[in-house]
Amino acid sequence: MGLEAAAASPGLMETLVFLDLEATGLPFSQPKVTELCLVAIHRRALQPAPAAGPSPVPALPRVADKLCLCVAPGKACSAAASGLTGLSTALLTAHGRRGFDPGLVGLLRAFLGRQPAPVCLVAHNGDRYDFPLLRAELGCCGLGPDALGDVFCADSIAAMRALDRSGRPREPGPRKSYSLGNVYTRLFGQAPPDTHTAEGDVLALVSICQARPQPLLHWLDAHARPFSGVRPMYEVGNEVGAEVGAAADRGSPGETARKSEGQKPRAAAATAASGDASPAGRRRRGRSQAPSTSGSIPSTSRLNVSHLLAMLGPLIILTMAVALYWVPWSP
Repeated sequence: MGLEAAAASPGLMETLVFLDLEATGLPFSQPKVTELCLVAIHRRALQPAPAAGPSPVPALPRVADKLCLCVAPGKACSAAASGLTGLSTALLTAHGRRGFDPGLVGLLRAFLGRQPAPVCLVAHNGDRYDFPLLRAELGCCGLGPDALGDVFCADSIAAMRALDRSGRPREPGPRKSYSLGNVYTRLFGQAPPDTHTAEGDVLALVSICQARPQPLLHWLDAHARPFSGVRPMYEVGNEVGAEVGAAADRGSPGETARKSEGQKPRAAAATAASGDASPAGRRRRGRSQAPSTSGSIPSTSRLNVSHLLAMLGPLIILTMAVALYWVPWSP
């Protein structure tokens, strides 16, 4: 079955494709992908196998398709992102990684097209990060909302919150965290391995979903939505503006230079609007804008003083007339 075989309504999600993206930074910086991982399993495989040995973590499904790729982002990674993921633009470039290009999109389509449909992408915090970022990267390749065909998507955080609300009354105390690490630790009593690698986070998510497979599947069947309806994190052509904004915040010389470059078109537009782009015109404008060193009052200041005197003149005359009227004359 290919991607186009998915029904108009979700129905039963036959394949769950667990997804995680690592990137250069947070959404405000209009990030680019540095690593991605997809693990596809059939819904029947979500039923956990017995835990291996003394570990409480269930064994991962034996039948699973996996696609993991490192990607050269084409822009600098933030220091925080590099510290978490261990990836940097220099490292990815040095190892000959390619960017998020049409060839990578072809791999994604081929991978998803091999899965029994309907196919549902499942990502932790996917609604706020992974899905919009993936849509933005597809847009940067010139592709529209249907680039991946009739694929659905669902956020595992939304699913877990809904299952907790329906399963038991809210417990008093501090608000529960639904970060991937905290959920994993609550369920299995230990931290997940290989956090902040795309593959490590995907495998941790699969283990979490194996803890309550049937309620999770029911929720996904009812709430999965078309991936084509996801709004991109940013539009094509706005990446330069975000880079300039992030550069201004960092204040590094290189970033300041890029900001200056971004201001050049605005300066050119102002010159064109003035109606005189000749060298002589530029010299005249330069002289008129230069600060005065002669100590004379600028023309705008002289104009303001004259207006003030014009308003005060009648008031002075009226004051003198009243004073002469009330001051008694000596005999």
